[in-house]
Amino acid sequence: MARRRKRAGLHPIDRLSSLPDELLLIILSFLPTLTASRTSVLSRRFRHLWKASPSIDIELYPYYMKKPKYVAMLNTVLLSRKPSNPLLRLRFKLDCPDSFDLSHSFISSLLEHASSLGLRHLTIDGYWNFTPCIPTVFSITSLESLKLPICDSIPSGTTLTHLKSLSLCLNPTNSAQVERLLLELCCLEHLKLWVSSGVFSLSSLTIKKLELNFHSYSAVDSAASARLSMPSLNFLYVESTFFGESTYGHLPRIHGNIPLLRKSVINLSGIHPEHVAAVAQLLNCISHVEELSLHLMTWI
Repeated sequence: MARRRKRAGLHPIDRLSSLPDELLLIILSFLPTLTASRTSVLSRRFRHLWKASPSIDIELYPYYMKKPKYVAMLNTVLLSRKPSNPLLRLRFKLDCPDSFDLSHSFISSLLEHASSLGLRHLTIDGYWNFTPCIPTVFSITSLESLKLPICDSIPSGTTLTHLKSLSLCLNPTNSAQVERLLLELCCLEHLKLWVSSGVFSLSSLTIKKLELNFHSYSAVDSAASARLSMPSLNFLYVESTFFGESTYGHLPRIHGNIPLLRKSVINLSGIHPEHVAAVAQLLNCISHVEELSLHLMTWI
């Protein structure tokens, strides 16, 4: 009997199967969809459970899977999904779409169906030319958070009335459109921008958290400036990394109206003498904060 107990102790107790489906779906939602699909071999109960996960995370890598299998998976987990099984999160990582020959109309059809499922959080990663699908993205009225890669065109008259968090690239091509978009978003609380535009103005009555990541390899522009009009802002994060001796990234002179700012994190690497005035302007703009984390690294 003792030997039998000892042998039984060598095998861990299966506690996973004792969990309710609702809890298992939460666990599966933290896994990439391809990984979650592999749980279908565990038992009959798991065979189709992964398809009901409230989160879909698809990475298109032609080295791991051919186009027909990816399309079949997208049809299974997304296009075949019924409104009774809502979708909360959707993430696409499109690094090599040309290898798949995925059309913009196919991607748009996926987004349209996700919209009908009440999609709340959308992330698009990668370097694909996503511009033709942008109108579809901005028509998903249920979105609460949106993260996009390089986006050179933003449609006007957006209906994203529930959007609370937005991550975008700000460049000379779309800076005016981003400025207009912020005025249209009535519930936006968190804004994250990857900035390569020298002159821009951001206005919002609702934004409480702002993150600015500056990146550029062009010569520093002494006229570069960033005007902030955000009376509700209480947290500001600014990051920039500059490279090289002959070509500098730019750091606009930040100024504006941010009276409720309480905390700020400034992380600037590769500072050159040409940046001193902009850094001084930034510190003057946030001089009333209660908590400041400042990291400055000069170029040697």
